[in-house]
Amino acid sequence: MMNTGSLIKNKRKIIIVASLAIIATLIFATKLLLPYSFSSTSVYCLLSEQYLNLSLKLSLSVMNWLGYFSLFPDHVSDVGQTFWIFFAPGIRYKKMVLAIILSIWITKASPKRKSLFTIIVLVIHFLAVSLYNITGLSSNPLSDPELVFSVPDTIAAFSLFTCFVVWFRLNRLSIYDQLMGLKIDITGLRTKITALIVITYIYIIINQFVFAYFTFTGWVNFLFIPAQKLLSVMGYNATVDSTYLIGDNGTIYMAKFCLGIKTMYLFASVVYLTGRRNFRRWLYIIGGLLVINFINILRFVLLFIHIQRNGDYALSIDLHLLYNIILYSIIFLLWVFWFEKYSDLIPEK
Repeated sequence: MMNTGSLIKNKRKIIIVASLAIIATLIFATKLLLPYSFSSTSVYCLLSEQYLNLSLKLSLSVMNWLGYFSLFPDHVSDVGQTFWIFFAPGIRYKKMVLAIILSIWITKASPKRKSLFTIIVLVIHFLAVSLYNITGLSSNPLSDPELVFSVPDTIAAFSLFTCFVVWFRLNRLSIYDQLMGLKIDITGLRTKITALIVITYIYIIINQFVFAYFTFTGWVNFLFIPAQKLLSVMGYNATVDSTYLIGDNGTIYMAKFCLGIKTMYLFASVVYLTGRRNFRRWLYIIGGLLVINFINILRFVLLFIHIQRNGDYALSIDLHLLYNIILYSIIFLLWVFWFEKYSDLIPEK
């Protein structure tokens, strides 16, 4: 006789096969009944447009309820059309929502709980998109979009990630069992979950908010001034002016996104999460960050020299891209050295 475990496994297999069969039937019926031009892409575009229209209507209703249009009647001549062109090119945060919903449905939990949390995530996403719309509608069309949307983007990312955290906390035992069933060692994972969650929240703040409101001019000068000193020793005339390294035959402009802040944060996070609670972990993080910044300075020096000689860095190969690849390779080697020598992935002697 078959035991209870075998019956449950067979029942799950039947459910999976039946679900796949239903999906395949629906796809086949859609292609058979609808016109050829009515593809899955057009269906997605139609649903997206209706979703955005519904969000836009809610946004306009909220603004009208708050009395915004009576206070600023001349804000835009045609607020709906203007918004559609400049502020709503597509659905925001959809990849994050899809990832959260996928994680919900691959977790062993009751269908009722999965359905409830899926609805919660979709409602929060809809409200986040509507908040984004309200912010765009009420802002000056000439203002910096990066600054305008940093707050709603931060709120949206925080809210959606919190949905994932709550789902994980409620179902962590089931998730741990699934990982163990895949023969994944979770011995050290349980103690690092809280740290990983905090690191992710900090990354959201850096990515969505800090980058919008700070220019990092001081950091640029911190990198450019040593580069200028090295260039002067090598016989090149260079001048630092805010975010520019100016030469006789060309100039390097340093945008804040090229400082490697996210890359350095990722490097430090990986070392922190895989390190033991000792002084060596912090020493390696500080040393690695210094190495990365030193490599950045050398990158600016080499790019500046190449520009002074050739007038541009895009010749037979894009040297800017090449130096980025070299920098990422060095970070990868730093990780390898850390994993092999000092991380808690190896037994402590």
